[in-house]
Formats: sequence, C-alpha cells, structure tokens
Amino acid sequence: MAGHVGPPGFGMGSGNGLTHSKRPFRTILTLAHPVRGGHARRLFAIAGLACLLAAPALAQPVEPPTDDEPPTLEKPKDSPANPLPQDLEVYEGRPVRAIQLREPTGPKVKDPADQKFREPEAQLDTLARAQLRSKVGQPFRPGAVQDDITRLNRLGRFKRVDGRVALQDDGSVVITYTLIPQPVVLAVQSVGNKEVSDQDILKRTDGLVNTPVDRYQLAAACRDIEDVYRQKGYYLAQVTVDEEQLEESDIVVFRVREGERTRVTDIRFEGNLAFTARELRSQIKTKTAFPILEKGPLDDEVLDQDVASLVAFYRDRGYLDVRADRVYRTSPNGKEAIVTFIVSEGPLFTLRNLSVIYPERGREFPTIEEARADAKPGEQIFPLGPNVFTVYSYGVYSPEQVSGLMLIKPGDVYSDDKLRKSMESLRQAYGQMGHTDATVDRRELRDVEKPLVDILLIIREGKSYKTGEVITQGNEITKQSVILSEVEVKPGRPLDSTAIFHTKRRLQQLRIFANPARDNPVPIDVVPQEPDPDEPSYRDVLIRATETNTGELAAGVLVGSDAGITGRLAFTQKNFDVADTPDTFEELIKGNAFRGAGQTFQIEALPGTRFETYRMSLSDPTLLDTNYAGSGSVFYTSRDYDEFDEDRLGTRFSLGRRFGTRWQATMPLRIENVNLREIQEDKPQDVWDYKGENLITGLGLVLSRTTLDDPYRPGKGSRVELGAEQVGALGGDFTFTKLTAELTTYFTINEDFLGRRTVLKQRTAAGYIPQDKSDVPVYERFYMGGQSFRGFNYRAVSPVGVRHDNGQMGDDVVGGTYSFFHGWEIDQPFVDETVSLVAFLDTGTVTFDPGFDAYRVSAGFGVRLYIPALSPLPLAFDFGFPLISEETDRERVFTFSLDLPFQ
Repeated sequence: MAGHVGPPGFGMGSGNGLTHSKRPFRTILTLAHPVRGGHARRLFAIAGLACLLAAPALAQPVEPPTDDEPPTLEKPKDSPANPLPQDLEVYEGRPVRAIQLREPTGPKVKDPADQKFREPEAQLDTLARAQLRSKVGQPFRPGAVQDDITRLNRLGRFKRVDGRVALQDDGSVVITYTLIPQPVVLAVQSVGNKEVSDQDILKRTDGLVNTPVDRYQLAAACRDIEDVYRQKGYYLAQVTVDEEQLEESDIVVFRVREGERTRVTDIRFEGNLAFTARELRSQIKTKTAFPILEKGPLDDEVLDQDVASLVAFYRDRGYLDVRADRVYRTSPNGKEAIVTFIVSEGPLFTLRNLSVIYPERGREFPTIEEARADAKPGEQIFPLGPNVFTVYSYGVYSPEQVSGLMLIKPGDVYSDDKLRKSMESLRQAYGQMGHTDATVDRRELRDVEKPLVDILLIIREGKSYKTGEVITQGNEITKQSVILSEVEVKPGRPLDSTAIFHTKRRLQQLRIFANPARDNPVPIDVVPQEPDPDEPSYRDVLIRATETNTGELAAGVLVGSDAGITGRLAFTQKNFDVADTPDTFEELIKGNAFRGAGQTFQIEALPGTRFETYRMSLSDPTLLDTNYAGSGSVFYTSRDYDEFDEDRLGTRFSLGRRFGTRWQATMPLRIENVNLREIQEDKPQDVWDYKGENLITGLGLVLSRTTLDDPYRPGKGSRVELGAEQVGALGGDFTFTKLTAELTTYFTINEDFLGRRTVLKQRTAAGYIPQDKSDVPVYERFYMGGQSFRGFNYRAVSPVGVRHDNGQMGDDVVGGTYSFFHGWEIDQPFVDETVSLVAFLDTGTVTFDPGFDAYRVSAGFGVRLYIPALSPLPLAFDFGFPLISEETDRERVFTFSLDLPFQ
C-alpha cells in the first residue's frame, strides 16, 4: 500500500515507494539485527568501523553526515549492553518527532536506492509497534533503538530489521525501522527417508506450509521426525534442513540419514547388590526385542529416563547416595545392542528423627537463653541455624496427629516415596480444615558419619477459609443445577481442598463437557477465588467448563465367548432434557433442543448370533433438581441358550436417592413377559415346567456404597451392594424373594516411578432365594461360568436337572437358588498404561441350599488392553484352568470380551 509514512516534511512520490522531499532524508546510521547471530570476524569489522565513524563525529559534532547509503552495522545477538556507536550518542536527548515502520515491496533490486517501500498491514503494524520502547515526543535514547531491534527480531516474523535515524531541521529526529519479512514456506519435501513414508513426515510438518520461515519450528520439526525414527529403532537417525534449497526456492527440504535400526537384545545390570535384575528391569521402559510383541528399540532419551527411574527406585528404598548410568554396545552391523545399567548403591539410610516447625507461628532469637526466656508453656524451641533460634506453638494438628498421618516413622528405612505421600496427606488434612493455601516443605539433614537422616517438616498453614458462593461459568446449555449436584464444597462450610479435587473429578466423569485431551485446551477447572474484601474469611469457588457436543451415534461389534458376535447401533445423548422442547424446527435440526438437564437418553439395537436386544431408555441423576435419581426403559431381548430360547419383553423403572457422595439407595421396579420356546425333548424337566409365556413383576431395594477412585480403572476403594427383590409384588405368575450381596475392593500394592499401579482386586458375592426351587423359574435362578467364573463354560457352574424324556439325571444345567463367589485378581501393567497382565483365582458354587457343597476352584492368567478410543472398559482375554470341578461341569479354557466400534 502506497502512502505517506513520514512526518511533516515528507512528500508523496510516484509508484509504491517512499520518496525524498525537498529536504533530503539524511540517514545518520543503520542498525541491522539479523535473525542469526554474527560471526567473530564480523564483530571485529564492526568494532573497527564504529571507531572510524566515531572519530569524525567527535571532531565535528554539528556537521551532518552525507546522503550516501550508510554502512550496515550488525549487532551481536542478545547483546544490548555492547558500547553504542558515537554517532547515535550525538543525538541523545533530542525529541523523537516520528517513528516509521516500512517493509520493502516489489522484486529484489541490486541498487538499494531503487528499492520501494510500503507501510505494513494494520495487524503487523500493531504487533510491531507493541514491541517498541522508543516513543514519539520522548527524548531519543540510542539504547532504546537497539532494544527495539532486538524485540522485533524475537518475534520471529522478520528475516532482518534495519533501524535508521534521521536528523530534522528543527533538531528533532525521525526513527525508521525497515522490516525485512521472512520468506514464506511454499512446500515441504523430504529426501533420504525409506522407513518412514513421505506421507507420515508431511503429517507432522504440514503446518509449516504458508507460514514464515521460523528456525525454531524447523528445528522442532527435525527433532519430531527423529523421534519417529527412534520409536522404530533408528536411534542414529539425523534430520537436517537443506539451507541452500530453502534460500533459493522457499521450499523446506528435510534431508534424512536413517542409519541402521538397532534392537535391544539384552539388558544387564552391574553393581546391583540389594535388588535383582528382574526387580530393576520392571522399573525401566527399555525392553528387549521379542518377535511380534516387542520391537525393543534403542532410544537414548528413554535410556536417560530409565536412569532417572532407577535412581528414584533406590531412593524410595533408602539408598540416598545412589548413582546410576548406562552404556550400550552395538554389534558390528549396528542392528543389535546390549544395554548395561551401572549402579553404585551406596549405604542404606534410616530415618533417625522427624521434627515439625511452624514458621508463621514462630519468633526468632539470637541465643538459646533469650528463646527460653520468651517461651510460653506448651511452646517449642528449635535451632534454625547459627545464632538463630525460633520459638513456636503447634498448629491445627498436635504432634501425635501429625505423626499419625505420616507413613514413615523414626527408625524406618528412609523412603522418598513415603515421605512425599506423607507430606501430601498432611496437605490434604489441612485442606479439609479450610487451609487451602497450606504448604508442607521438608529439609533433609544427614549425619556426616552414619547413614542417618533427620527430616524437618516446615508447615505453613495459611489462613482458614469458608466457602462463599459457588459460581459456574461456561455452561451456556447445561443447567447450573446439573453442575452443582456434583459439587462437594458447600457454602458456609470449610473450603475443603480435597472436596474441590473430588468435585473436579466428578464433573469430568459426567462426560458432558469438552475433553481437555481432544477438543478443549482448558480442562474443567474448579478454582477458589481471592478472599472477599468485605468478608475476608470467605472465598468463592468458580467452576469453569466448556460445552461440547454430547450426542453420539455409535456403530460397532461386540465379540465375546459368552454372547457370541453382536452388532451394535446406538444413539446416545448424555446431556438430554426431556422438557426442553424446540420452539422451531431449526432448533431441533441444530441440536439446540432437548439438551441441558444432564439426563441420558439412548436408543440401542444389538442384533447378534446368540443374543439380541432392542432398548430405549431415559435416566436422570438429579430428578427435578433433587438428590433423587430416576430412570425408565422399555426393551425386548432374545437369547439362545443351550437348553432353550428365551424372549423377554418388558419395562423397568427405578427411583433412587443419594446420601452424600458415597451412599445411594435405589428402588427398582420391573414388569416382564418371558417366553420359553424351542425346548428339545432331552432337556431338563425344570425347563419344560416353564415352557411358554409367563408374567413376572418385581419390586426391590438396593443399597450401595462406593469409594472407588476411578469408575473404570480403580486403584483403591471399594463398592458394596446389598439388594432385595420381591417378585410378584405387583402380581404375575410367580412369588418369591431374591436376596443378593456383593463386595468388591481394590488395593494398590505397588506403584512404580512412572505411576503404573499394580492393583489387587478382591470380589465376594452371594445370592439366595429362600423359597423352594419349584417356586422359581429356571430363568430367575443363579448361574455362574464364562466371564463370571473363568475356566468354566457360560452358566456351567450350576446344578443339573432330570431329563424330560426319560426321567434320568442329565447334564444340562437348571440353575440354583443359592450362589457364592470369592475371587482375587492382580493387575500388573506391562506396556505403559495400555497393556496389563492379570493373574486370578476364582472360587465358588451354585446349589439349592446354602453351603459350600460342589465348590469349584479355578486359576489362570490373562491380558487387558486399555484403549479409551474404543471403550472405557478394557478388552479382556483370559485363560482359566479348573483346579476343583464337578463331573457334569463343562470347562472352557479361553474367555474373552471385545467392544470394537466402527470408525
């Protein structure tokens, strides 16, 4: 854009260039700050040239320079403190009349005098002027010009910035910055890559196209491509940018030197006396190559992380002076490597003493005598250092309470991990009392002669606050009551920091707000605000959330050893509002209706080879904005069992109430029509007795308590459920009572440096129907097997019945009126958090009378694949082997369950 860019006294010229007025534009000095720093020889030339320029300036301070093009001085990168040229110092203190920004226009020219200029675009002009410290009307400072050039270059938008200063007739100066733009990347290419395709490289570098050349981004792209090669085992891969090609054509060409793929064939340890190689190997990410399952790439970055993991592992077990390093030796062809971790363990340290000090409650004195004289009854004295003694009182918690919260005690082997967890327990304890800003620090004091450690805990309690108003932000669609129903902090009560953490987790588990890992860079946050000036003991709580699309149309296939192959097509709206009817058809089409109440509406079809179901359901966790929850559904299911085919058509309702955040009571109601058909002559008489259609109604009560830390992959906590149902309460063809109880607990028995948890799961379940078996149809009795009792066929753990055709005992199951199960399962992460190995022991029985007759036991192992993109639940593959069984049991070694959505 051509235009007037100078101060008064500058005229308009023809074309797009800036021309001289009658008064020539007299350039005093040019300062250039290229993006890349100058070399040593340039610095010497600059220094010499500066001296030559300074001499005439000092000798003739009033004589202005000529109009010839001045030399360009290169300023060393990030060196604003260099001596300033004397030419600029001559004009120090003169008023700045104007500051111009310009950029060259048109093709490159050989003669700088022929170069035309224009004003930058408005956005770039604003951005550049925001970096300037030189101001119009203020005295001229030479250092400010150099600082301005430094700041402009740091934007990364310019290849070079020239600064010019011109003296005016009235004694003022005009500063002109010429912004030489970075060339724009026209295309990205790669050469030398064989193991990684051009498409894979372009996926990682396509963002460079049509952007200014940025050396930082180019270097990051090179490292990113090298990371891809390292993951494939090419740890020697090098990626560079062809600078000559970039300069000539503005095309980025990545030159790749792949090197050889190196596999780790063996991992060794030296110097490990306290722990075996097997124990240490479980703490590192580097793995040996194994056909199909593990590529075993050699990666320098991962090896460095492994060294840090080993050091942390030893420190957690008392070896505070541990040192570790790693070396690797490659084969002559570079394709194989042996990695050796070298460990110097040092002595085993013990915690000798644990002290606590409260600086906020203390007073300092230079001598112990003064401290003792000032100390009041119950106050403590602690030496902080030479001639520094503090007198303090205990805080909110007594020493005994603090000691009770500590996982590590004097006399125990020192452990970094236990100490960190103890400090976190203390912070949480203070947080529960409203001390949201409480901090717990530590100071480690070692004995110079013995492997003993004293720990000083420094507790700063901060003020205790109460909860003010709970404010929601960002929920344009979701009702405020939906969010507040998950909030554990209550106005007027202590501002519990642990409750804030649980509130945030509960809101994330609703899955109705934007996912921070995908479409929202800012996660759901619960933030205490600054204290209210009018009520300084209260702090409001702000809940920030971002709405997202909560409707989902899913198609997939379920494959399992129990149910066979089942297709799935489902529409789910997780933030439904049955009362939000659309005002216009457009609202319905755009999805702005029937949303915002946190209800879940689902229509689901699952046709399959052995099992099919069709269902429509609606559930509301906060019915009418209360602590009550309600749900209702209509369904049709058909199941092909070995003994018979079963069809069910019915409806189910439930009304529940939450008591706090752990307890919940639910009253389920069901009305079902059950039809048994396709029964063969040799099947049990118990099945034939209930052939045809029957009506079942049931009204029950379920009481549950949940303390799981994660609903999908718990590491600690428990879930207990007690249930009772009276079948026939609303009429129907049967009358009996069904009692159930279940307890599932999770224990984290180990957590490594990488945060991977080894979890022990223990499950106990029992069911009992006190009526005679003749009062209970076979499809309402208890069965186990398949995934519910591994090592046995689906529904195989059950009594068998008498055949219909000959009256003899058969081998087909008929279910029992009593069941008991007890099992253990240990889950050990194998590959990061994605693959886990499990070992299990299942025990239990199903009979007609309470007891432990016909007790079965099985043991086995399995694999869990955790792929959140497919399902929140893991893909399970188990191998079970019966240890104790009955003659009529049908065994099954392999059981599995897959939930595979279509993309």
